[in-house]
Amino acid sequence: ALARRLGQPAVIGELAAGLALGPSVFGALQPSIQQWLFPASITPYLSALAQIGVILFMFLVGCEMDWRLVRRSGGRSFVVGHASIAVPFLAGILFAAALPDRYRPAGIGDGAFFLFVGLCLSISAFPVLARILTEQNLLRSPVGSAGLAAAGVADVTAWCLLVGVVAYLRGASLWAAAWTALLVAVVTAVMAGIVRPVLARAAAGSAPGSSRRTTLFALCTVVLLTASAVTELIGAHAIFGAFLAGLIMPRGSEATRELTAKLEGVAIWVLLPLFFVVFGLQLDLTSLDIGGGWLVLAALVVIAVVTKIGGTAVAAVAAGTTARDGLALGLMMNCRGLTELIVLGIGLQLGVLNPPLFAMFVVMALVTTAMTGPLLRRVVPAPAPAPVARREPSISENR
Repeated sequence: ALARRLGQPAVIGELAAGLALGPSVFGALQPSIQQWLFPASITPYLSALAQIGVILFMFLVGCEMDWRLVRRSGGRSFVVGHASIAVPFLAGILFAAALPDRYRPAGIGDGAFFLFVGLCLSISAFPVLARILTEQNLLRSPVGSAGLAAAGVADVTAWCLLVGVVAYLRGASLWAAAWTALLVAVVTAVMAGIVRPVLARAAAGSAPGSSRRTTLFALCTVVLLTASAVTELIGAHAIFGAFLAGLIMPRGSEATRELTAKLEGVAIWVLLPLFFVVFGLQLDLTSLDIGGGWLVLAALVVIAVVTKIGGTAVAAVAAGTTARDGLALGLMMNCRGLTELIVLGIGLQLGVLNPPLFAMFVVMALVTTAMTGPLLRRVVPAPAPAPVARREPSISENR
């Protein structure tokens, strides 16, 4: 609530609260009380509930992905969206190669480490960007629509890259990663070609409050959890299956809107807040004091901002936009939000990020997300608000 009053998305306040509960603040001021409140024995249970919250969040993100917006924007959104990933990705690989050895975790090959750091720099947050554009009355403007379409393209491509990198990390070979990618393609084809039409027919034949509507909700939940479990088992990550399940939900369906409304309540008040608690318990900013860590952090933030904004702006201008709109698109793609935190959590879980580098990327995500709204207001003046009915933002739009 305080973050919103300050003109920031909710994820800024939630991350700050999680950080305050962890060793960086609460643990530094009252270590005995902090350890009593969060003993190591409860961490696995908190992590399991947090994982379910993240799965629900990714499902909601997939449900809210508007492919019609991407199609209307034409090829420009594909050019801008992929440029916003490619330039930071390459810069991240070079940054990882230049890092001192103390920031490289033991037992992880250089190739996997370089790829994951590049991926961490290339992430954009489609959901939190939608919320910022809505608050600034830019969602239906030409530059806002173009930015949201490019962010949607970038989001899907980034998750596909994440699948490849995670498969490579878990399989420890290119052949294993290729086999996992093939299995993911098969799962995607089954979901899109078989499961999606079944859900669409079931949604069309279910009336509000009927037993068919209840059965449909149960079926959608089974699809969500099954897809998450399958992608986890084949060597990808459960969140990709959840995201894929959201993508195949019937678009424009009243049943889909009702289901997402029900899931939002569980996620926002019960499960997802635990993600920020667990995240804060894993984050120790005092580790940045080692060997000029703050200088490395400053370099990381500069590289992240310059490559995201610059790469996107140059591609947008080359595709025919004005310089001001290109800069605005760059600022939009620079927003990272909860999407970045999820990827960082996966990196810490897989051991490809050690605690100091993990803390640096969290700070980078916080800075780039916080700067998006204020800078965007300076570059693109908000148009006069249109007389439309007020709609409460969804959980994913706040993050």
